[in-house]
Amino acid sequence: MPATTRRRNRAFRQRAGRLCPTPLAALLLILALLVPGFARAQAMLPPGPLSTRGSQIVAADGTPVRIMGVGVFTDVSADVARIKAAGFNTLRISWGNRRRLADVARIDRIVAAAAPIGLRVILDNHYNEGLRGMCVAQQKNGLWYDLGGASDGTDGCGTPGTVTDAKFVADWVAMAEHFRGNPTVIGYDLRNEPLAYPGMTTWEAGSRNPDHNIRWMYERVGRAIQAVDPDKLIICEGPQNYSRSFASRAPAPWGDLSLAGRLPVELPVAGKVVYSVHDYPAEIAGYHPDSGPVKVAQMNRTWGYLVMQGIAPVLVGEMASNMKGPTSAAWADTLTAYMNGDAPDGPRFTPPDQPIGGVWWWAGSDDHSGDQPSGIWDNEGKLRPEQRAVWGKLRPRE
Repeated sequence: MPATTRRRNRAFRQRAGRLCPTPLAALLLILALLVPGFARAQAMLPPGPLSTRGSQIVAADGTPVRIMGVGVFTDVSADVARIKAAGFNTLRISWGNRRRLADVARIDRIVAAAAPIGLRVILDNHYNEGLRGMCVAQQKNGLWYDLGGASDGTDGCGTPGTVTDAKFVADWVAMAEHFRGNPTVIGYDLRNEPLAYPGMTTWEAGSRNPDHNIRWMYERVGRAIQAVDPDKLIICEGPQNYSRSFASRAPAPWGDLSLAGRLPVELPVAGKVVYSVHDYPAEIAGYHPDSGPVKVAQMNRTWGYLVMQGIAPVLVGEMASNMKGPTSAAWADTLTAYMNGDAPDGPRFTPPDQPIGGVWWWAGSDDHSGDQPSGIWDNEGKLRPEQRAVWGKLRPRE
């Protein structure tokens, strides 16, 4: 979730989950269930667990696939047919540690609704507490825990912490045990938008500096998950770094993976690590430049090289804009061209390889009058055409 999208009241949460399927969505659901090959025509992901090969995410038979997802933080179980009809193949569903059991109940409802129509699910640990202000969207202490270790005993927004490093690991193991063997759930996004300000996260070799070393956390949690659920993708986000990247290169406000090439996340079950970044335009992220050749060069240095050199796949795990002006259009053109392999000096993809996958934020219907992204539907239940013109470019290639 963008760093400044922080005010979520109860009405907001209730309204976002009450969209009723249209007749078209109902028809698409029937076709998806009854007509052979229809799901593939709708760019759905194939059955079975996913893995990685070089820069690609691949199906069980080795066919490259592209994740075209949408972010979810409410109960959208009544809306999954509409989401599929829009063209998405994956839901990235947020959960938090404090409310894990309630969140699991919500996720179970969504997964049960998504399974019959072929939508797949990524689970995203979004915060520890998620009770106050800006920490609903991004935990401001920058860490994956908020009690003990390097924390000050809060989540960075004034809420007393309840999640130690050990509890964080245990909660992920509990999630993996719960969803073990569930083919609808394809991946675990271990931590949303960690931060790399001084005193927060680092990316270091081995077990050095364990209270800050997020690479070491990814390995510890990934190993614990794979011990009970080895089939899922393990998604590791680059910490947002607004000064100098870990490799002393350009800033990486979308996620710093500049050291992941030579200090990778290594797990016992190989071929499961997917790295991730989040990318928003300057009116949301507050960072310039957000488009053009300089942005392309920065992406190359801080995460794109992983794709260009065939080291690992990268998922743009959040991206969005209300697309209200030329600067937003320039951001979208630069990012989607880069993801699709069409940007000068960016990555290239030769069939059957798929371009870089992405997740649009978010599946809802609320309007935001300012810069924060509104939901993909307007209040009349229609897809917002200015947004659709962007996320529509993320479809898998035939």
